[in-house]
Order: sequence, then C-alpha cells, then structure tokens
Amino acid sequence: MEVSRTALTVARLASQVWLLVLVWPLWVAFQTRGPAELALITALVCVFALCWGRIMWRVMGVGGPDPRSVVVLLASAGALVPLLGAPWAYTSFVLVISVLGTLRPLVFAAGLVVTMGVTVAALVAFGEGFVWWVPLVMALEAGAVRALVHMRELIMRLSQATAESERLAVENERLRFARDLHDILGHTLTSITIRSQLAARLAATDPARAAEEMGGVERTARQALDDVRDAVAGYRAVSLPEELANARAALDLAGIGLTVTGAGAVPPGSESLLAWVVREAVTNVLRHSGATRCWITVGDRSLEVSDDGRAGAGAGSGTGLLGLAERVEAAGGTLEAGARPEGGYRLRVEVP
Repeated sequence: MEVSRTALTVARLASQVWLLVLVWPLWVAFQTRGPAELALITALVCVFALCWGRIMWRVMGVGGPDPRSVVVLLASAGALVPLLGAPWAYTSFVLVISVLGTLRPLVFAAGLVVTMGVTVAALVAFGEGFVWWVPLVMALEAGAVRALVHMRELIMRLSQATAESERLAVENERLRFARDLHDILGHTLTSITIRSQLAARLAATDPARAAEEMGGVERTARQALDDVRDAVAGYRAVSLPEELANARAALDLAGIGLTVTGAGAVPPGSESLLAWVVREAVTNVLRHSGATRCWITVGDRSLEVSDDGRAGAGAGSGTGLLGLAERVEAAGGTLEAGARPEGGYRLRVEVP
C-alpha cells in the first residue's frame, strides 16, 4: 500500500482545517480587547498557526515534527493563555495535544500531564468551575492521536515493505532472466560449436557434408535468436519432447549415443521444468563429461540424466547447475547430482 502524492497533499490540506477552532477565542478577543493587545494577539496566533501547520504538514508526510516549531508553538500557546482567557484554554489544547502526540511516548506523556495541569489551572483562575470533564476529553483525544500516529507508522512501514518487495521482485526477475538466457544460449551455442568444428574437419574431405553442417549452424543460430526473443517477451514455454529431440541431435553430432526411456506423459505444470533439466544436463554432458553414452529416463514426476564420462565433470558450482537448482527448488522439487557407482555422472530431479 503506497500513498499517492495527491492523497498525501489532500490529507495535509485537510489537517489544516483544525485551525478553525481558533476562530472562537479570536472572535471574543476582537470584541473585548484594545488595538495594542489585538496586534500582539494576532501576531502570537499567527506564529502558533504557522508552527502548527508546519508540524502537521511534515507529520502527514514522511518526516517527523520539527523540534524548533514544537518549542515555538508551545511558547506561543502559553503566552496566549492570559491574553485570550478561557476560550483559548478550551480550544488550544486540541491543537497542542495533536502536536504532542507526534513526539516520543515519554515526551508525549509528560507534555500531556503538563498541558492538563496548565489548562485546568487556567480555567479555574478564569472562574470556570465546571472543568472536571476537560482532563477526560484531553485523555480521550490523546488516545485518538496516538492511535492515528501508530497507524501512520504502520502505513509507512507497509509502504517501505512494499517498495522493498518490488525491489526484490525486480532482482528476482533479473536473476530469472539471466538463468533463462544462460539455459537457452548455453545449449544452443554448444551445438553451434560442435557443428562448426565438424564442418571445419570436413571442409577438405567432404565439402558437401561441411556445407550441410554449416547450414545446420545457421538454422541453429536463427533458432537461438528466436529463443532469445521469446525469452525477452516472457512467454517462452519449453517443450519436453522438443528438448529430447534437440538433445538427441546435439549428442549425435558429438558422437555420444543417447538412450531415452519412459518418455511418457508428465504433469502439465512440470513439463517446462523437466525440459529445462534436459537442456542443462545435456549441455553439461557435451561440454564437460567426455562421455560416449548418455541415458535419459523420464518418470511420472522425475527425470534422470546419466552418462559414462568423467564423474563430477559437470558438478561444479557453475551458473547452469546453480540456476537449475534454484529453478527446481522454486517449483518445490528436489535435485540430486553426483557420481554414479558404476562410473560417470548422474543428475536426477523430482517434481511435486
């Protein structure tokens, strides 16, 4: 929940309406006081109103009360008590308590007690005998002010938490996109590299086959461009059968035999994840394993990729496996990777 600038400005302006309570003591003063006293009263009331308005404007925003404004407000309020009499004592505490409520709890409590004492003493001195209700009203107002201040603090914390959540969402999206881009291009560029190396070896002995392989390089590069565009658009849905076919083609080019078993139906929500597993695992086999055979076993809620290459060749803390582990964990699944007892490397993922 984030307060808009317009709503904040409206709330600040609305808070200034409370200054209308000063009309009563001023009305009485203009009927009973002389010009000199009226000039002094007007000046002090203006100082009081300006300080109160400044404090509320800051408090209704993101800042706290200005200590200097608080001191000047309290001083002007005290100076106006003998000049405006009971009407001022009856009305000024409303504004004074609203300012004190924005201070620290202990300061507020002490200020409230002093304000009660001064107000009641002033009313009694001015001949107002029926004043027992005034401390009760002041206590009720104090409770309401503290509740409003607490609500303001909660809104500020919620706004900060929302901003932090948005920042983390952006960071997570950056990480997700970097992971997806690595998964997309890592496999494709590996395939391009293998095809290019094969074409270079065949260029002298079998130009036709070399040209065919370079055509495959071009098609793969175009597909990589399409994949990147899809990833940027954010709607790329990876197909498990498509990835299994791509894996077979890439491994065949590298001279690695592939056996796929159990490639049946998988949960619809897990197909894309298992397809990413195939892509990353096969990329590691191509890059690191030095294997001659690879096996992919697809279960109802699991997928296992193993090879007969160098055990642990792809088990480092590389970006690919790390990103894959994060992807699997985010989906509520588990990932196991390590050496096979009979030699080679195995990566197994189970999904919920």
